[in-house]
Amino acid sequence: MAYRTRSESTQAPVSGFRRRHTFGLGVLLGLVIAGIVGVVLVAPVALGHHSAGSLETAYGNIVVSTLARFNAGGVGSNPTTASSQSLEQGRQSYTGSCSQCHGTAGHTQGAFGQTSFPPATDLSGQEAQNLSDSQTFYIIKNGLGFTPMPAFKDQYSDTQIWNMVNFIRSLQTQSAPQLNVPTPTADQRTTARLDATSGDATRGAEAFAAFGCASCHEPSGALSINPANDSVANVVRSGRQGMPCFNTTVLSDAQLADIRAYIATFPSGGNLGGPNEQRGGGGGAPPSGQAPQGQPAGGGTASSSPCSSSNTASPSPASTPTP
Repeated sequence: MAYRTRSESTQAPVSGFRRRHTFGLGVLLGLVIAGIVGVVLVAPVALGHHSAGSLETAYGNIVVSTLARFNAGGVGSNPTTASSQSLEQGRQSYTGSCSQCHGTAGHTQGAFGQTSFPPATDLSGQEAQNLSDSQTFYIIKNGLGFTPMPAFKDQYSDTQIWNMVNFIRSLQTQSAPQLNVPTPTADQRTTARLDATSGDATRGAEAFAAFGCASCHEPSGALSINPANDSVANVVRSGRQGMPCFNTTVLSDAQLADIRAYIATFPSGGNLGGPNEQRGGGGGAPPSGQAPQGQPAGGGTASSSPCSSSNTASPSPASTPTP
């Protein structure tokens, strides 16, 4: 029978420990290298990724829900009542700051909600409805990192944010108050070359804000729109200078009709368009035989349009100038 000396018996455990220690260091080093490779190579690819499958969407919803539940514990319950005053104030804040992404009814139909990634949350969906008032308040106030959702804590008071929460709840129950917009008169519809059933001005006012039109165009000033402007449909579809184009995948024909019904209620002294097709700043009509700015002769869409012809809808009959 062979016997190991004391030095040999103590050397074996030490040698095993060293091997395990070396293996652990190797694993740790491998993780560090993988992390560096992920940051350098994978992160740029992820930032250029603009589509999400059901698995990614479900994971994102779980992360947002967990974050909101974890951080909203100290927010407390909603201290406001969903009165008509609270809903009106919430609607005003929502229309000005949220509708451009989430749409007027919370369906991500705003100017940016459809093109950002991850896309804006469908506030009428079940995931948003499952959030408590305090969780929704936390998200609006503090935003969500690495998403288009900004933090509004520096723009709105806590009371104003609670009013927005109340308004979002009214969207989810389809009881939200509408903008107080006058219905176009028969004379206004005639001036704007709209028939008696073309578009709804109230919906149009909401869409005017949601698609970013109100950020440039106001009832008065250099960029005011004359209700008699018969180039609205062409300009919206084909774009013009600093104005982007809105094809039918972004803005439907029905929404465009609503916007035109809202424009019909504008003052008749708008600088853009009108009987003489004024240029911005009231520069008067273009020279004889020259098409209005942004609209080629013959009434078609501009050849420099950033929208492809396949995505550019033809103007509706209501938008075609009468002889």
